[in-house]
Amino acid sequence: MTLPRLASKAALAAILILSACAKRETQAERAAKDGILLLGNKIEPGTLDPHVSTSVEVFGICFALFEGLVVPHPSTLEPLPGVAESWDISPDGLRYTFKLRKNACWSDASPLTSTDFVFSWQRLLSPDMASGNAVLLMDIRGAREYASGKADATSLGISAPDAHTLVVELVRPTPWFLNILSHPSAAPLPRACIEKTGSTNDRSNGWTRSADLVGNGPFVMQSWQPYQMMELRKNPLYWDADNVALNGLRFFPIESINTEAMAYRGGQLHVTQAVPISDIPRMKAAADPALRIAPYLGVYYYIANTAKPPLDNEKLRQALSLAIDRKTLAARLLGDAQSPANSFTPNGIGSYLPPAIVRTDTDKARELLAEAGYPGGRGFPTIELLFNTSENQMKIAEAVQAMWKQELGIDVQLRNEDFNSYIGSRNRGSFHLARGSWVADYPSPASFLDLWRSDAPNNFARWDDAAYDSCMNQAALAAHTQERNSAYAAAESILLESACIIPIYHYNSARMVSTMVEGWENNVMDWHPYKFIRLKAGQENANK
Repeated sequence: MTLPRLASKAALAAILILSACAKRETQAERAAKDGILLLGNKIEPGTLDPHVSTSVEVFGICFALFEGLVVPHPSTLEPLPGVAESWDISPDGLRYTFKLRKNACWSDASPLTSTDFVFSWQRLLSPDMASGNAVLLMDIRGAREYASGKADATSLGISAPDAHTLVVELVRPTPWFLNILSHPSAAPLPRACIEKTGSTNDRSNGWTRSADLVGNGPFVMQSWQPYQMMELRKNPLYWDADNVALNGLRFFPIESINTEAMAYRGGQLHVTQAVPISDIPRMKAAADPALRIAPYLGVYYYIANTAKPPLDNEKLRQALSLAIDRKTLAARLLGDAQSPANSFTPNGIGSYLPPAIVRTDTDKARELLAEAGYPGGRGFPTIELLFNTSENQMKIAEAVQAMWKQELGIDVQLRNEDFNSYIGSRNRGSFHLARGSWVADYPSPASFLDLWRSDAPNNFARWDDAAYDSCMNQAALAAHTQERNSAYAAAESILLESACIIPIYHYNSARMVSTMVEGWENNVMDWHPYKFIRLKAGQENANK
């Protein structure tokens, strides 16, 4: 039996046990009375370290445990004061001065100061950490040099003149810099807590599994039962605790979407991470208020390992992309809940218009396959498509597998692994093709396109293109938005023509949210700061 099935069954068993004594009211109703929000979380986190993980499910938990200088508005995502009560930006946009709250502290009551941010950001950018999230702070002066090992931490434009002042210097005006600071990886981390379990720059340091995990967010860890439940309770020392309505959160790692939906409909959850594809048409037709579908800055794609034959052949990669009918996938398989992708970067990021290059052309696909040395699919070697265990992932993979068989005459084997194993295989390059997904960390094309720089930690395609890097460097140095967008578009055109990644669809977020939940706002990042959420109790709010 595979690990994700065990995880799903254990998590479901945990919530069923919790509700066993309730004869008439559901666990969700009873938890609402207690002010406890119950959430499906899809995965069992390997770590809660925001400098190591790039998982949106982990970040959802980190939003509760850690708070940065700013927090996102629940609907507009506008940066609101967090640990910083105010900030000043120089006229040239290159210097930010933050004033920290004097009543901000860690959950162990120790003071939180500006040096905590200096430590945390140095750690995030450290070449020893090799963090996939380091790219978020690359506009800080000296960040690229430090992260690449060409300079030490003293070169960074981060300073703490006093305990409650943080000064940040940038290499170029970055209009979205405050939005970046909303990201969990930009929050301060507790140095003393990390040092208790090992080196501060050791990626394998298991400090987040400590029984006395220290944070500074609106909630703190109460208990963590692997593959069953993670429970957080309200942090009484949080600076804005009086305005936090919830008393706690419970996260259930249910990888099976169908199991999660069953738990929700059984009154065991308030919020799901996803919705079974087959349920969406019915819920739409019934105008079910629990169904939440909203635009989301994310993309679902396949990664081609360009370091492993035969995917080192660009014509073969292009043939695979051209043979996929994305419109049919979106309409028939995804219930029109997602949008077929003709670019990597989605629409809706300011004035940037991504190049609409991705298309379906089966005749051209067969021509390119022949030019790659496999006419009609003859002689094509065995390759695998790797994806994490999930009913939705399986359906998509099977549909694409069938398209490649029908249009190109090739057989691609499917290989599914539990989430943590899949991440390990992807990171090691142990795949031919692999499912990928990316959600913007901030509203800029760079949040998507920086992934494919030749030196990017998350460049799992092992793709290296000097022209692409040059365009991205031009964009980074551009003084005006139009010039910057032109450089981004040139870079994205190179990326898409290479077909080192094969975009499938652009996301809309899809969840089930109980009518008991108030303050859960739709937004393009699908970020939901828990300090703004409330629960209302009552039998009339039972899940349907």
